[in-house]
Amino acid sequence: MEFELRRMNVFFPASLEIQEELLKAGFKVPYDKETGKKTPVPVVSSSREGRKLRRGRLLKATDFEIKDKFAVIPEEKTLIEFEVTKKGFLVIRPKPFEYHLEELGFLSVPPRIWGTWASFSLPFSAYGELADWLSEFKGEGSGIYTASKGSGGRIEVYAYKGRTRKDLGIPVFGYAFGLHGLTLAEEYLREKAEENGVPEERLRYLKLGLRKRKETKAGLRVGIVWENGKPVEVTLKLSTTAPRVRIQGLYGELVGKSRGELTRTDDWYILVHATDFVNALEKVRGTFG
Repeated sequence: MEFELRRMNVFFPASLEIQEELLKAGFKVPYDKETGKKTPVPVVSSSREGRKLRRGRLLKATDFEIKDKFAVIPEEKTLIEFEVTKKGFLVIRPKPFEYHLEELGFLSVPPRIWGTWASFSLPFSAYGELADWLSEFKGEGSGIYTASKGSGGRIEVYAYKGRTRKDLGIPVFGYAFGLHGLTLAEEYLREKAEENGVPEERLRYLKLGLRKRKETKAGLRVGIVWENGKPVEVTLKLSTTAPRVRIQGLYGELVGKSRGELTRTDDWYILVHATDFVNALEKVRGTFG
């Protein structure tokens, strides 16, 4: 089963593992105070509605228009596929066909200590199709709880399994995300290699992908966004909260949450139990009746 995403954001700047890999290769990540040159780890982003951001934050795009101080990106198409295995696991595969790379910019809370670092938004129309398709896996939903965030006319309700997993969601048994195989990311890295004086052949040995380690504490927050009392989006957010990782940055030690093991992969997926997923989906749908 496949749907077109409304929005997608994979925050690779949240990974100290990727930052360290680039630093070891000779890249001045994210900023060289002496030269003023920036080499930010890119966010891979896609929006069906298009995107407007400050032109300095746009790192790479296939198509965009400059308007004053802003870069305007037209609508982008990215899909997400759902597949059930014989053992009852649900494989969720984002497919970034059209996307752009952007700089995260300065934030008061650095991404290395965030929980969530990849998010996917589907139109609410996907809810009924997913719930029907996965109906054979429905259970009592015991141990599934809900929480909410937001204010005013927009509220996101999400589900988690187990009272101690509020920051995570339902259990994740595997995942993989990476910058490999993305044409814009490869072009960006070649340009930055030249700028940083890094031999281009060194790029072929870099591991700029992430996959779950056995000890990685990971979860998927399955949610629904309500606007003015109406459900408008289904949201899926990947979070990791442990273990901690330390690296030596350009200007001191950095500590954050591990995003997994470095690997070379162009495969993107999240693995959960189909029963957990459909029970979480139904739980959040029933929150407001």
